Amino acid sequence: MDTKRKYFDLIKARLEKAYETQNDKMKVIASMFGECMENLGVVQLFGVKHGEEFVNELNYRAGGIAPYHALRLKDLILKEMIKQEDVDSGEIYNDITVMDKFEEFYKLDNRDMYCLVSYYGTEPLIIEIAKRAKARGQKIVAVVNKAAYDKVGGTLLDYADIWLDMCAEDPDIAMEIGGVKVGQLSSTTTNVIAQMLTAEVYSYYVSHGKEAPVLLSANVKGADVHNNSLTDPYEGRVR
Repeated sequence: MDTKRKYFDLIKARLEKAYETQNDKMKVIASMFGECMENLGVVQLFGVKHGEEFVNELNYRAGGIAPYHALRLKDLILKEMIKQEDVDSGEIYNDITVMDKFEEFYKLDNRDMYCLVSYYGTEPLIIEIAKRAKARGQKIVAVVNKAAYDKVGGTLLDYADIWLDMCAEDPDIAMEIGGVKVGQLSSTTTNVIAQMLTAEVYSYYVSHGKEAPVLLSANVKGADVHNNSLTDPYEGRVR
């Protein structure tokens, strides 16, 4: 048995499902992102554990759209505002006061909107971020694994204006090899969804007759000048 091919076929089928079931919502979300960015708002990104992979797909990378900003726990660690061991243990996601530290450290703005990523949609910290954004009247996009969310009674979607499904089963196990359960599908599908969103946001700009704020690789001559021209209007809120 070619196990590589088996995984390839599994992920291909799951990606087809993700496209078919999430396509219409991705179009709506891309418009929400584009409208936010055009009004000098930033799409604030936060992911729980593997949800950070989705954040990394969108946040400040070559070929991506500029006005995203990641709320990163590692930034708070470097400033000694939180402890590394609390992140490593996962306890940090139970601490709602971390949002106070994000608000102290970053330049957050009422023009911003939020994209929040959690497999289960239950962690107190991400719920607190959603609550505060909702209280300010800001738009919220949630990304969850709906099968797992429903099993554990998640609450993140209570605050979301629209949501995307990671389209994984729960537990998220790709296959068995010799009786051993191995692999996963949710991270791969979620990362591809993030890149589909990037493409759709680009299309939003083009369809509105505007130039998309696409970041260039640092290896390209003039990239720094170009990229700074995209981020400077946000006055340090994009980095």
